[in-house]
Amino acid sequence: MGENARVLAGSKGVGRFAIARLGAMASVYTRMDGQEGVLWKTDWNTNSLEPYLEQKKKGTKIVIEQLRDNWTESRVRNLRDFLSRTYIDDKMKIQVLYKEEKKEVTRYFGKIKLGIHCVSIIRLNYMAESQQLICDIASDEFKEEVKEFCPEINVRTQRIEINIAEELENRKEVLSEEATEEAWRDFLKSIGNFSAELYFSLKSVSTSDFEKFHYKYKILEERYDSGVVLYRNAFSISSYEGKKDWLGFGKRSRKSPAAASHPTGAWRVRENQISGKVIIDKKENNGLCDLMNRQGLVENDTYKLFIEIIIAGINCFERYRQSIIRRVMKNSQTQEEKSSNIIDIVIKNPDKLSGLSSEETKLFLSELEQMKKENKESRKQIDETEKRYKYDIRLLNMLATSGLKATSIAHEMHNDRNSIDKNVDYIIKALKRYALWDIVNDDENRQYMHRDIPALLKKNQRINRKIISFMDVMLSESEKEQFFPEVINMDALFENIKLVWEKDYSWIDIQLQVEEGLEYKSAKDIFRVIFDNLILNSIQQNDIENVLTIRILAEKRGKYLYITYFDNGKGLPPKYKFDPMRILEVHETSRANGHGIGMWIVNNTIINTGGEVQKVEGFDGFKIEFIIGDKI
Repeated sequence: MGENARVLAGSKGVGRFAIARLGAMASVYTRMDGQEGVLWKTDWNTNSLEPYLEQKKKGTKIVIEQLRDNWTESRVRNLRDFLSRTYIDDKMKIQVLYKEEKKEVTRYFGKIKLGIHCVSIIRLNYMAESQQLICDIASDEFKEEVKEFCPEINVRTQRIEINIAEELENRKEVLSEEATEEAWRDFLKSIGNFSAELYFSLKSVSTSDFEKFHYKYKILEERYDSGVVLYRNAFSISSYEGKKDWLGFGKRSRKSPAAASHPTGAWRVRENQISGKVIIDKKENNGLCDLMNRQGLVENDTYKLFIEIIIAGINCFERYRQSIIRRVMKNSQTQEEKSSNIIDIVIKNPDKLSGLSSEETKLFLSELEQMKKENKESRKQIDETEKRYKYDIRLLNMLATSGLKATSIAHEMHNDRNSIDKNVDYIIKALKRYALWDIVNDDENRQYMHRDIPALLKKNQRINRKIISFMDVMLSESEKEQFFPEVINMDALFENIKLVWEKDYSWIDIQLQVEEGLEYKSAKDIFRVIFDNLILNSIQQNDIENVLTIRILAEKRGKYLYITYFDNGKGLPPKYKFDPMRILEVHETSRANGHGIGMWIVNNTIINTGGEVQKVEGFDGFKIEFIIGDKI
């Protein structure tokens, strides 16, 4: 067979029915290397097989006659387009002859050129043995000056390596709830090696966006827009030929609709922005099985993880591109703040207008022109702001609704607070009064857990106290006074936060380092949102610990409050340790049932005050450093 032997794509004989559907007669001419040629002819009622000596070269030719459909020029053109996407190898030549005009079908995904077909290429290579996904990005989307805004990022090329076993650890449930690490890694190995090459570009770029984001190209001459095609051994698989959004780009972007310029939201590639090819092998990836009708793949656990591995690679590109755009936006805002404004000078002192130098006059006219442009774009900017806040509100409304339900129940239960708190004591007193306490407290009657009345009462008392604590927290934190700006005694505020959490969780120790009498003008809800999420996150990540120490340091510098939060727990999950700022993105979670919103809320709240998260570390415990601004 040799090294270049073709892998047989068929297995169920569907090709014979496909030929019959096309025409009433068929002839197959074929010759193997070193063998005589053979001709098979059929009219689907009779068959003949005979030697064919005229064929001198090895290969196969199929001639279909008495076609069942009327082939118009338009249908032939669609056929050529379809075939150009269907086959990506160079071992077979495809020609279409129509009305004496012979045209060779060229591969749609040929030699890729940045700036012609796309602006970024994402190459993915999954190595099953090591469960490593290599993501290589080549980009020519931005102009040269963008390098100045992003000195720590290579805006042209980037290589990112992902440990898929760690990245998708919360998907272990596809095996079973108790899947071992070894079983999980074996499953990831069984998927087999595969690769992908994806091509990104915006469908359209407005003049304002072209200037604002320093894009290099406004229009691409031959932009790829075919969607993502799945190939197995050089042939595309039916139902995965680009028309179907089989990678779920639409669903992902609807779930997280933030623009790439959003300061905290996670941007997702839209389905009309990406094309490309994913390449699998029939033998290597034998867990990806055909449906009985050959019209797609069985969407089993192997298929679902295969999709998630590809999406993990696309996530790398999304974070890379968004990090560049955020820095471009930050630089633009800084430049606007720094630029002098001649118009303001003239408004304050109109007499200055007649005394402007020629250079100042040019600048004055330039500023007027800029104001006209800004007026035209103001509606667009308002729309973008509305979209940004709609996105934030959608996420927060989900949590707020749950909170309102809980608050409503807490209000209803508040009248029963005394009963919940004292009922166990009353029951014990009643048992003693009726001379039953000594009986139920006897060792013989306490042998079995479900019959041990004193232990059951004690357990019930602990639960009741938690319910009371829950009610108190829900009712106090929903009071409207929490949201009004005021000068806050920070020392007292942190002491209160410490008291509440240590009362509910006896195994945590919160240590404060806050200057005595430190005051800061803000709203209490801002600090409760930030620290309740941080402390809850520490507790959830370290719930198997016997003791957890949390340290909070706060000091005022100028108009900002500088805060360091640290816990001595197990730190960040492995997939975040080398990219810790990623935990601030929305929907990022390492827990199977986690919502991935807690740390996003922390970051969003900090940014809305005019502050920023400066550092996140997760190797030796968890540490986050941030500043709170004076915006309320």
